Amino acid sequence: MYEIPILLVLYNRPFETHNLFQQLHELKPSKLYIAADGPLEQDLQDAANCFRARCVIMPEWPCKVKNFHSDIHLGKSKMIYQAIKWFFENENEGVILFDDCMPHLDFFPYCQELLERYRNDKRVFHIGGVNLRKHVKALKRKHKKHDDCSYYFSAYANTWGFATWKDRWEDFDMDISKLEGANFNQLVKQYTRRPKERQYWQRRFNLIKKTQEPIWDYQYNFHIWLNSGLAITPTTNLVTNVGVRTKSSKHKVRRLIRKAYPILPLKHPETIALDNKADRFMFKQIYSRAFIKVFANWINDVIKPPKEDEEW
Repeated sequence: MYEIPILLVLYNRPFETHNLFQQLHELKPSKLYIAADGPLEQDLQDAANCFRARCVIMPEWPCKVKNFHSDIHLGKSKMIYQAIKWFFENENEGVILFDDCMPHLDFFPYCQELLERYRNDKRVFHIGGVNLRKHVKALKRKHKKHDDCSYYFSAYANTWGFATWKDRWEDFDMDISKLEGANFNQLVKQYTRRPKERQYWQRRFNLIKKTQEPIWDYQYNFHIWLNSGLAITPTTNLVTNVGVRTKSSKHKVRRLIRKAYPILPLKHPETIALDNKADRFMFKQIYSRAFIKVFANWINDVIKPPKEDEEW
């Protein structure tokens, strides 16, 4: 029996939700919180898929289940924000997963151990389950620093599957209203000394603030920086994102859908300190390349909204 509360955020993926629930069936958590977004208006197929996804969650073991089912379609970021807010109105800490994420079973004891270890250390805000840097093959040749530890401390919070605490989530602001009053250069200086990186993030946060578009994981990362927090990143990937899709070849899709691997037993770093070299490499190889494309696609979506049958 797994005693850490788990929040699942669902939409219209009954097949992926079923596969994720099979992992939970093996884990047998004692508490499940199910938050489900509503279907698109006047879309009967979407409504049917949303209903099927919700029906998947039927625990056959002793488990307390609470539901937060939206009757209307809130959209990804608004739904996630409302779901996590609701979750922490009931719990002090927990694991958060989405219907397009497939965690390795080691992910759950990994979260439990780190939630207990850093519960009273307010420097740590986020326990991530994904290692994005492994997308870059050259990393193993250039940086072998983390081979002896199970995780490191980063400025970047990946949200494909993670754990955190209620007191770290408090005051999270989707409108990033504190951006205008903050000394952004001073704020980001503790995470990077490179002017180009500071300019990169300031422009993106200003764009989000100006357009008032919810991109919750960007706002969440700003929340962590505003509170001088750190994010834990495992040295091996623990969560597969099965929802990643591109319009290019199947080969590229397979490269994006990374496998999850075991990580136990955990070996902890001796000190709590930001790994600037790892973050610099991640920014250069991932954020400054892939995320520029993501932002370009998002801007296109703002100008030309996606069709109703596109992925959530």
